[in-house]
Amino acid sequence: MKEGKIINYNNGVGKILSEGNTYNFNLNVVRADNDLNNDQDIIFDIDRYGNVTIIRGTGATKPTKAPAPKQKQNKKENITSSSPSKLVDNRDLLTEEK
Repeated sequence: MKEGKIINYNNGVGKILSEGNTYNFNLNVVRADNDLNNDQDIIFDIDRYGNVTIIRGTGATKPTKAPAPKQKQNKKENITSSSPSKLVDNRDLLTEEK
């Protein structure tokens, strides 16, 4: 297998540039494992006559996992709790002096 790049691709006909060599291909004759685009990095195989036989694309990137959403932290303390011993009363009582 050789590595190369697709150039001048249009309507199933194009060229592969690899190590300074250019190979012509036609999708009516060549088997392609996926869709092809210009400037796509590929792996290809040639027969003993120098004809391209198989084209496999390598330019696709694997999808990555989406990052988990960040949870917002409340600035206020959570005053509701399942345990009454954790409740704290921080209120000041206002009284009138006579």
